[in-house]
Amino acid sequence: MSEGVNASPKPPGFGSWLLSPGPFRGGVIITLMAVGLLVSTFYASSPTVPRTIAILLALVGVATSAGLVPVRAPQDFYGGLVLVVTAALALVASAELPGQRGFAFGPGTAPRLFAALLAALGAAVAVIGVFTEGPKIEKYAIRGPVLVVVSIVAFAAMIRPLGLVLATYLTFILSIFGSREMRLLESIIGAAVMTAFCVGLFTYLLNLPFQLWPRF
Repeated sequence: MSEGVNASPKPPGFGSWLLSPGPFRGGVIITLMAVGLLVSTFYASSPTVPRTIAILLALVGVATSAGLVPVRAPQDFYGGLVLVVTAALALVASAELPGQRGFAFGPGTAPRLFAALLAALGAAVAVIGVFTEGPKIEKYAIRGPVLVVVSIVAFAAMIRPLGLVLATYLTFILSIFGSREMRLLESIIGAAVMTAFCVGLFTYLLNLPFQLWPRF
């Protein structure tokens, strides 16, 4: 009885709306991200640069929704803009940290330097997505990004009570769980190697006053 009868297609859900945005929807998403970024700048002591980035992103989002920006490579275009948003958020988060003091790096020097490089790289990728043909946005798993973000927040919460060594090691272990291809022994060894690298870099080479172990 059911031969020759095709099942009715399921209506696209919100996930599909985000995964395969057209120019209008993609522009709306970028505009909303820019508005969120703009709001966050009001809580920063040095909001000029991230606020300027937020305004420019909002203009790009509106122009994209209106069809004024030809998006030929959606994956590159939207991915690059997301990198710019991430970099601007890093600038907001590190605004309270002091910068360079003479020839010595301050706590805020490296975050702002890497954020600026990330913003420039993201903008370049987005421009490539406008002028060259490229792939559409592919499906992605949410597990990895969520665990990476959770691990970063966990590191911020653990660094003072546990010290740099334990906080770094546990952060790497937690972020590794974001991959479905993780192997326990390799993860334990890899986390130990990266922890030793971070301790050597920040404590001995950069001479930053990090607490290494828990204070009892």
